Amino acid sequence: MCKKHCCLAALSVLLLLLTSTVALSQALDQLGVKKGVTMSGSISASTTTYTASGIDSRRDPFAWYLNGNLNINLFGYDMPFSFSYSNQGRNYSQPFNQFRFAPSYKWARAYFGTTSMQFSNYTLAGHMFDGVGVELTPGKWRVSAMYGKLLKAVPFDVLNPESYNRAAFERIGYGVKMGYEDNGNAYSISLFKAKDKASSIPYIPDDATITPRENVAMAFNVRQNLLKRVFVDVEYSVSALNRDTRSEKNAFDSSRGTSNFLGKFLSPTGSTRYFDAIQAGLGYTGNFYTIQLRYERVAPDYVTLGAYNVVNDMRNITVAPTFQLFGGKVNIAANAGMQVNNLDNSKNSDAQRVVANVNANIVPNEHWAINGGYSNFSNYTRVRPLIDPYFTNPLDTLDFYQVNNSYNGMIMYRTGTKQVQHSISLNSSYQYASDKSTAKDAAENLSKFFTSNLSYSYSLQPQALSLSGALNFYRNTAAGLNTTFMGPSVSANKQYLDKTLRTGVTATYNITQASSQSTGVTSNSNSSVFNTGLTVNYSPKPKAQNDAASADSKRRLLNNKRTHNVGASVMWLLRSASGTQPGYNELTSTLNYTYSF
Repeated sequence: MCKKHCCLAALSVLLLLLTSTVALSQALDQLGVKKGVTMSGSISASTTTYTASGIDSRRDPFAWYLNGNLNINLFGYDMPFSFSYSNQGRNYSQPFNQFRFAPSYKWARAYFGTTSMQFSNYTLAGHMFDGVGVELTPGKWRVSAMYGKLLKAVPFDVLNPESYNRAAFERIGYGVKMGYEDNGNAYSISLFKAKDKASSIPYIPDDATITPRENVAMAFNVRQNLLKRVFVDVEYSVSALNRDTRSEKNAFDSSRGTSNFLGKFLSPTGSTRYFDAIQAGLGYTGNFYTIQLRYERVAPDYVTLGAYNVVNDMRNITVAPTFQLFGGKVNIAANAGMQVNNLDNSKNSDAQRVVANVNANIVPNEHWAINGGYSNFSNYTRVRPLIDPYFTNPLDTLDFYQVNNSYNGMIMYRTGTKQVQHSISLNSSYQYASDKSTAKDAAENLSKFFTSNLSYSYSLQPQALSLSGALNFYRNTAAGLNTTFMGPSVSANKQYLDKTLRTGVTATYNITQASSQSTGVTSNSNSSVFNTGLTVNYSPKPKAQNDAASADSKRRLLNNKRTHNVGASVMWLLRSASGTQPGYNELTSTLNYTYSF
């Protein structure tokens, strides 16, 4: 019995070990052990020198840059890492030298370092931050979260009052977004909060205008297919902004904050304000066309600290049809709508903006390509007297009109063989803008801008040679000033040593003619600019150790992604004297090296 039990125990242990080994092997196989460890990326370094004669230097005489991108695949995990560093970083009040590490595996991705994330247009919208983030997409679920420093503290320079606008409090933010997607339908909710650290600036001058702020923003998003060809999407956002966290609370503000859902996430004071925004769309998809009707409304002064800029105080209604004809050879897209502002009637003027544009793209065959477009932007502004609404005399109300018409067109023709190729293209655009007030003594202001470019390129593939030439013409007329800018440009590119050495030469010459009229006196000035440059790049190909290398060695050679690139460029600019402006010249030289693997 003892031996029997011992044998059964031993067999059980063996089966357990085998089962564990098989399970462990399956787990490791799922993890991707067989994939091993691979690494790819690039590291580049460059230096630039600059000198000028005749004018003050417009940039530092010496600058260097170091950039890198590295991706490590560890058993199926992608772990990209990037960084940038330069001696120019000291010229920026916010971080310039930075690094980014973003490992990922299947449906999970993490962010470390300097990065950005997008929750919605009115909560967290691409603002850079130093910190951590995560994006999870298991199945139909979508989860994102972040935490980091949106701004670093920049103290006041009391010896330089002009630098006050660069001062900033340290700002910390965090947020989360959860969503669900299924068959084109999507539902999500996001919450973002940011707060300035009031103690991050040791001294604040009495005449300073910045204050430590706190913000909470939330967004709800729904996209739903109603029928087979009809869909609707709605996003509603609300934001609460405390303009000064140092403000004292009072009973009224406290009760107002606690009665508002967002008030649970911040400390409301007398400077706390609440805003909302909504955007919605209704669309229909046909066999050869689509059409969308969109509505957007953003409350006046809407602010979120998770975005650099939000266009607020506007209501916008647009309709946008698109057409695809003749098997995709002709594509037409249009957009028309109306935008109004002053939603709360707090401004002294109301503005209505009508927007309409259409673009057409035609590709009849492999030789021709044609593109054209027209847009018309018009503004109507009704300026009310400052004492309005107490003063109702309509004669003191001014109507202000502004019209902006823009035309653009491109036509290109390509022909040739695999050895010799020709291409010629013409690009032109014309813009006409005018504005006029209903005041009796108001004059209409006109602005016209015309630009045109005619270019030709020639490519000789066997000799790795390409030549191009162009004629440029620009003319601008506005407020009594006429400016014409025209001239030719040429370039030549040639490759040597089995296309490992690439060289290029460019030259541009432009003449500028300007005339202005003031108080009946006309003045003219002419000047010219000559710009030329030379670029050289060398990328040697890896070679086998000897000509008798095995087929396996040659195969490994083809799979070798390690490359070196050394480049240099010299640019020289010469500008002639014009009127009271003296002539000058500038010389810029750059040397760079890149290693890719």
